[in-house]
Amino acid sequence: MRYWPFILFLFSSIIVQAQQDVTPALEIIKASIANKDLNNPLKALNTFQYESYENLKIAGNPEAITGSGYKKTELRRTLLKTGVFLSEKTSDIVHDQSQGYKELITAAFMPGFDKPVYPIYNINFQSRNLYQDTYVVFDQHYINPVSNSGLNSYNYETIGDTIIENRKINIIGFAPIETSTSTLSGTIYIDQETSAIAKAHYNIFKNLRVETKHDYVYDSLHHLWYCSYSELFIKKTNNVKEIELFGARFEVGTRKQEDIDRETDELYLIMKRYQKDFKTNRKVTFGQKGVSIEIPENSIDKPLSYWDTYRNEEPFTTQELANFMQLDSIVMAEKVTRKLEVIEKFKVGYYPVGFFDIDLKYLIKFNEYEAFRIGIGGTTNDKFSERWRVSGYGAFGTKDKVFKHNITLGYRISEENNTWLSAYKTDDINEFAGARFLTDARVYSLFEPRLINIPTFYLYKEYGVSLQQRLFPSVISEFSLSRKRISQTTNYVFAPDGNPFVNYVLSEATIAARWSPKSEFMKTPKGYQETIKGYPILSGQVTKGIQGLLDSDFNYLKFSGKALYTIHRINGSKTAFLLEGHYASGDVPLSHLFHAYPNSPTKDEVLQRFSVAGRNSFETMYFNEFFSDRIATLQMRHNFAPFHITSWLNPELVITSRYAIGDFNDTGDHLNIDFNRLNKGYTESGFELNKLIYGFGISATYRYGAYHLPQFSDNLALKFTFYLEI
Repeated sequence: MRYWPFILFLFSSIIVQAQQDVTPALEIIKASIANKDLNNPLKALNTFQYESYENLKIAGNPEAITGSGYKKTELRRTLLKTGVFLSEKTSDIVHDQSQGYKELITAAFMPGFDKPVYPIYNINFQSRNLYQDTYVVFDQHYINPVSNSGLNSYNYETIGDTIIENRKINIIGFAPIETSTSTLSGTIYIDQETSAIAKAHYNIFKNLRVETKHDYVYDSLHHLWYCSYSELFIKKTNNVKEIELFGARFEVGTRKQEDIDRETDELYLIMKRYQKDFKTNRKVTFGQKGVSIEIPENSIDKPLSYWDTYRNEEPFTTQELANFMQLDSIVMAEKVTRKLEVIEKFKVGYYPVGFFDIDLKYLIKFNEYEAFRIGIGGTTNDKFSERWRVSGYGAFGTKDKVFKHNITLGYRISEENNTWLSAYKTDDINEFAGARFLTDARVYSLFEPRLINIPTFYLYKEYGVSLQQRLFPSVISEFSLSRKRISQTTNYVFAPDGNPFVNYVLSEATIAARWSPKSEFMKTPKGYQETIKGYPILSGQVTKGIQGLLDSDFNYLKFSGKALYTIHRINGSKTAFLLEGHYASGDVPLSHLFHAYPNSPTKDEVLQRFSVAGRNSFETMYFNEFFSDRIATLQMRHNFAPFHITSWLNPELVITSRYAIGDFNDTGDHLNIDFNRLNKGYTESGFELNKLIYGFGISATYRYGAYHLPQFSDNLALKFTFYLEI
């Protein structure tokens, strides 16, 4: 016990010393956070403009790029021959307080390619602005040390002081309190007078060695620091790490030593960015609003002499320049452009063969009415014509023995707005009450989960015309006028005012739009691409049934709308809300009314109902249990951050909750089919454990509330899940 006073004194001295070291650093960082709006040029100035030159260089041994299938793609093959890959661009960066941020790419060059691979310009390789809440490397977000979140994530220490631009600077070191995939380490240089960032070095030492650098110059007129140079350096380590390039995934790392017969050289990825000619509070030409990156046609045909001016700032070795000159022939010999085309189109479900893109979603499906549905479909591409498009599909059901088909002829009126006028003819089947939005983005899956369980279809023969157009970067729209002849596969009869119809004709005019007000877009000579998906995403649709037009039998009006909002978190978790509603008035047959996307087969035992869960369906609701002429649904999903167990096993836990309420007038008009109204409110909740193996997982969902069933097992749904990202 006699040593306790000495131990307590020693411990107290350590605490005091730590407080002396850490507290000043913490106070400096807090001051920088408190003054960031005053020091951030994008906040402090009405307008801000500068020029930027950026080059991306990958050099070294391609054996460091590993993986099977399309992961061993053109990048590895190009490096094998040349030892280098290069991409260069010059840009005008413009920011206006009322209109936002824009990068106008004034020149783009990718040796070996006739045209640049535009998706690479979607990638945020490195943050330009160090005052945002997160710092970005290769589209991966990390907690910014100069942020309120950083105060809870990092330890700070005063290293010393220095002079930059004749100004006194504090040097602050920082390191994560707890190691995680979303933290950094490094050094920040803070102006003692203004608390602005004057220089920064950030590091990531995990599966990859990542080093970043930001140098600043001081503007004494506006008392602001501008970033004049930044650098990103990635070096392989002994582990394997996937990065995304060209829209495909590449594994960067090394294999185990016993798998390598010879010593490998290092692989480096280096990006350097030079920024100059800063102009503040002047009138700027912003261009089209809603577009954050713009690549005009004249930016991709600059002479080689154009780049010499900028390369003087970024010297290349003689060997590197020789290698750049070889890229044209190498890319052609290795069919790099072809591989990129396959990657880009396969991600949305197409496989290009010459002038025709095969639509993979039509190859094989299964449902109760057709059993196996075998088919082929697709569309012509720009190699066929940049103005005309021919698309369609053919399919055959092994159970009903009937051939179905679609043929569509389209003409592109405007390339910039992607405006297409199309005429089509279809002979097929469709789900009862399966409402859809014309503007829903194409979603490719190896199979459609709900389709396996759907028991009730109707037959239709349709022809019509449609006009698709991107009204604004954030708004896509479609108008269609169609005529459908409907036949039944069941005993259903529609009898409005006592007049029975087994088969009927519907002529419809539909207008639909989808608005993504918070998304960011890139405009290229090929059109618009969404670079950052923002939320909410809002969809609306109005359909008018016109009696008497082309022998149509009924007059009605339908309104539909939905809103999707997703919250993404830096740890990889996310929470999504989907609100959807439909309303119909007039004489509408049940085939064209609404349900809540049920997905439970009408079988007695839980295991008999074991199937595949849908994406946004009510898993415990039985097919044909409810129909509505007005309905609203709310779905909530919370995805926890993936559990990183091994390199190939990263399961995701999801909790779900769904609610639906609706009603139905004139149920007596619909004969030979029994169903319930949804006016009491339907609730279910459950969980999913996804991506256990090859995209498959498991789920369990339970029904409760007003429509809870007496027997426990009838309220329970156990199913597979399938989430495979292409």
